[in-house]
Amino acid sequence: MGLKGRPLLPGGTIGVPAPAWPYYNRSDVLRGVEWWAQRGYNVKLSKGVYARKGYVAGPAEERAEDLMAMFSDDEVDVVQSFDAGYGSAQMIPFIDFDVIKANPKPFLGYSDITALHQSIRHYTDLVTFYGPTLTTVYHKDTEAFTIDSMMRALTTTEPLGA
Repeated sequence: MGLKGRPLLPGGTIGVPAPAWPYYNRSDVLRGVEWWAQRGYNVKLSKGVYARKGYVAGPAEERAEDLMAMFSDDEVDVVQSFDAGYGSAQMIPFIDFDVIKANPKPFLGYSDITALHQSIRHYTDLVTFYGPTLTTVYHKDTEAFTIDSMMRALTTTEPLGA
């Protein structure tokens, strides 16, 4: 089924927190931003998207703040994780789920981001999308079917079907 709220419209904004792995090269970030821009969308990066603390994108408290900031930002229409990897479960104790519940938006990510999908669903009853991150929307190994399905899910309120 498509979105029950408002669909992502041309010119809309994708908010990108980094809940798990950090970036390795600035080009990892820039290619994803360019991918969305080529399709007529804006990207708003969280303040910590370039952070790094060992194998994660900064301290768990700061990653949780960035996630909540993307949900509470009125300019952001969709929240898409920067990357998957390890570390998103570390954020859960620091997330104010009332902020997310009060600002429902599509949330995208996969792999370790599943910890956030499960906790957002548990604490807010919001439906989230297991799908591409900013680093995988442009990746050569990401299937066209995956991208097409993501875009249909984000841009329509019509039932998606099988």
